[in-house]
Amino acid sequence: MLQRAAVKISLKEPRKKLVHMFEFLGNFGTRDIHLIHATPKITSQHRREIEEQLEKTSKDAVNFGFNVYTHILSGHVPTSIIETAEEKKAGFIAIFWMPKSLFRNALFGNIDSDILRLSNLPVFIYNPGLFRSSANMEQVLYATDFKHTDAAVLPYLVDRRFTASKLNILHVGERAPDPATEEKRRKNVLGSLNALARQCAHAYDSVQTIETIGQARKQIVKQAAMLDADLIVVGKSDRADTVSRMMGSTAEILPHRAGRSVFIIPVACRLPFSQNNKDSGFHGT
Repeated sequence: MLQRAAVKISLKEPRKKLVHMFEFLGNFGTRDIHLIHATPKITSQHRREIEEQLEKTSKDAVNFGFNVYTHILSGHVPTSIIETAEEKKAGFIAIFWMPKSLFRNALFGNIDSDILRLSNLPVFIYNPGLFRSSANMEQVLYATDFKHTDAAVLPYLVDRRFTASKLNILHVGERAPDPATEEKRRKNVLGSLNALARQCAHAYDSVQTIETIGQARKQIVKQAAMLDADLIVVGKSDRADTVSRMMGSTAEILPHRAGRSVFIIPVACRLPFSQNNKDSGFHGT
């Protein structure tokens, strides 16, 4: 599932930090990287300049032992990147996040946000933040809604190539209107959290469950900061029910708010045929 990545390259990424992203992908067990640069129009001179820059980026990735392939495309950028990723049977799309304000994003759009919104493949958004330089992935925070996302997300969390020491499973709920109903709600939530923890326990040194109330996006950011999580994992569903739409919206806004890397897995994601569950297996004992 994670062996092959399609990496969107704008050629504006800081080279040193982009190198850190390649190093971080080692935590996913990634082996093949498709570097994709897309632009609406390409002249002959522009193509030569792109090829020169992509060659440097390719060498940086090769230094970490990746098999690297480069693609230069013209057309609608988000669509070109998504279609190439699917054509090359990538397990996920990787983006080096260069944030824009939400106001600017709403007015003018954002290629990265469009990829996140349109892709049926998982999207990894690398955001080291201001002071994060380590390529190790120690703490992972998975935010669950217990609805439609767990079935899509769990195969990634327990994939034997996905290396992390500690998994934190978070559920953010709403307080019930009366004490008796609230007690029943919390009991159900804790039971569901513990069931998820048991399914993932073999894959990590430790698994912790966290139950809290509040607005999902705010609590996810808060808990990730308290844990100093290296990666936030969320599912994204576009189903009609209120909770699923809320989680979809939360997944799309997290890259703007979290200040750290986010891995977003759509419920509708289509795994490449050669990267099915038989290939992925579990890690740990």
